Amino acid sequence: MITMHPRRAAAIAVLGTAAALAAGCGGSDELQLSKPRTVSAPTEVGAAPMFAVSESGAQAMAWISAPDGGTDGRLYVSVGGAPPSELRDSLGPIEPHGESPPKIAYAGDGSLAALYVVGKEAPGKRFPLGALRFARSPDGGKSWDQPVTITDDSAFGSHNFHALHIAGDGTIYAAWLDGRSGQSHAFATRSEDGGKTWAPNHPISTGEACPCCRTALATAPGGVVYAAWRAVLPGNVREIVVARSSDRGTTWSDPVRVQNDGWQVDACPHAGPALAVDSQERLHVTWWSGKEGAAGVFYARSDDGGKSFTHTVPLGTAEFSQPAHVQLAVGDSGMVVVAWDDGTLQTPRIALRVSRDGGADFAPTRYMSSEERVASFPVLALNRKNLTVAWTEQSTDYARTVAAERPDMSDPHASMGLPKVGESEVIVRSGELR
Repeated sequence: MITMHPRRAAAIAVLGTAAALAAGCGGSDELQLSKPRTVSAPTEVGAAPMFAVSESGAQAMAWISAPDGGTDGRLYVSVGGAPPSELRDSLGPIEPHGESPPKIAYAGDGSLAALYVVGKEAPGKRFPLGALRFARSPDGGKSWDQPVTITDDSAFGSHNFHALHIAGDGTIYAAWLDGRSGQSHAFATRSEDGGKTWAPNHPISTGEACPCCRTALATAPGGVVYAAWRAVLPGNVREIVVARSSDRGTTWSDPVRVQNDGWQVDACPHAGPALAVDSQERLHVTWWSGKEGAAGVFYARSDDGGKSFTHTVPLGTAEFSQPAHVQLAVGDSGMVVVAWDDGTLQTPRIALRVSRDGGADFAPTRYMSSEERVASFPVLALNRKNLTVAWTEQSTDYARTVAAERPDMSDPHASMGLPKVGESEVIVRSGELR
């Protein structure tokens, strides 16, 4: 994680308070959401939420919980608010990592797919090793087939920060960050038999990828596949790029920079992009940048299949910002919804902005979470005009304790253990966009 200078923290507190007040005055009554509720209550604690919506409108929600909030992570999936099913992996605990959460997606036949990371501490390794595992539920989340490993170099390695997407033809695509060559690269593979077997793993680009920012995937109705990640460019510039494939992920175009702000940083911000394609085959992307003077969350759109990106919109920016984790959903009639944990505030809150014209204009920011608790890693589900927002939430005292106990990874002798669920809870709000 990026360590923030005290002067920047003070500036964020002032600017964030001003932004919150401005947003509160400009709120729109066209967005009506329920009161927050704890969806992870059946498992007592929970973290790293994720949504999936089927073609018929069924909504599944996943999160990670562990006994006593420890490191023995299990995947829980609830469909339509029903009691959750549990998935344990024979290789070990499933990681509750907010920037690398379990991903779920519905196939056209109603089956549900999950892609997640099993973690393992290894002697002499500074970070836990990861096994990228895929599981399929033929009955929409009630039970799960035996998980399989999708990487072809080894089960455990530098495999993390993954994305999962099922195209209209049933092809399952996966992307992730892979360090098998000694340097981080964005990789991809696909399955054409429901996840039983996977194509050979190939790098999407030969360029270095920022090693701890998640990847994103999307497909257009015509079959084009898009992948996005944060690249490490000359001069240690770290910016979001997008590549496209017209042959189902076999070969990829040269990456295109989404924004050229020249942000230089010798650290990984743990903040990757979000990607979506609408019914008109317009490509939407959102991301976070830490460039001083214009730091925060941005949106852009491509109307030419990812060859160029125009109409860049600053959704929530200030002079300084902590890393924010942004998610994106598109719906009918030009609906675009963006949510993020606002890094311009001293205590992050979940922010939301809505566009009803394909991203040309956005309504003012609305805050979904309380000022009293730390909220992070939001996710979205949008089905026609029905919107659901979920996030991980902690008390401020517990968040401070976790931050104080986190090892200083600038120390070459420090090591990071498996992540804990801790006292985190998954909070959800739902309603209708009018």
